[in-house]
This record gives sequence, C-alpha cells and structure tokens, in this order.
Amino acid sequence: MPEQPTPTPVAPALPQEEAKPDPLAASVAAAVTKLRRDAGLSERAAAKKLGTSQTQLRRMEDPRYLPSLRSLARVANAYGAHLVVSFETQEATKEKTVPLPKPAAAKPTRASASLSKAPRAAPGRARAGARRPRRATARRRKGR
Repeated sequence: MPEQPTPTPVAPALPQEEAKPDPLAASVAAAVTKLRRDAGLSERAAAKKLGTSQTQLRRMEDPRYLPSLRSLARVANAYGAHLVVSFETQEATKEKTVPLPKPAAAKPTRASASLSKAPRAAPGRARAGARRPRRATARRRKGR
C-alpha cells in the first residue's frame, strides 16, 4: 500500500475585524452633514445648491469617502461658511478627541420589486420601464 502524505495542519481562520472608518473622513462627513442640516436642506435641495448630483453629495456625507479640498471649498462657499485647514500636534489632537458618529441604520428594503408598488414619479418624469406615447409626426412629402 502506498504511503499517504501527512496532512498539513491548517491555521484557524482569523476572525475578520470590522473596517474602522478613517477618523479624518468621518469628521469631514459629519461636518458636511451638519452644514446641510443646519441650513434645513434635503439632500436633493443641497445638491442643487452645490451644483452637483445627489449621489456626489451622499459620498461627501459618507465616512468611507474623503472629498477633495476643492469639493469642500465649494460646500463651504455654498453654505456661507469658511473652510479652514490646519495642522496640529498629535498631543493637541488627543486632547480634543471627538467620538465618531454612529453609522445610520440601513433602510428596510421592500419585499416586492413590482413597479406598481413603487412610488410615483414626479410630474413630467416617467418611471423606469414606463413607455411614453408616440408623438404625432407630420408625414413627409416624397420627392422634393
């Protein structure tokens, strides 16, 4: 009988740690969100005021992303605020430690993906998948 190789022991899988949010990105996101809420604007209205998309605004308010300084300057200008960038020693930073905001709970998803259960579209805008009636077109004359 041929000899069987000895099985190599497998190291136990390490428990996966939750990715810790970047403290800088989290504080920037919290500041952008605070500016919008203090102005009493919805995401849509704030995006319109900033001249950007609602998706881009959500990314600015998401602690997983870090917006550019140019974007932050645009946000500050739109809300009448002043953007200040400063460098401080680590000792001074430890004294001013601010707890990170807790992530918002996910919205419950609908059980049905049916379009009939979807919210109505704004007037003049069709829902996805909805067909528009054809426009009446004038018949063209042949041979001009």
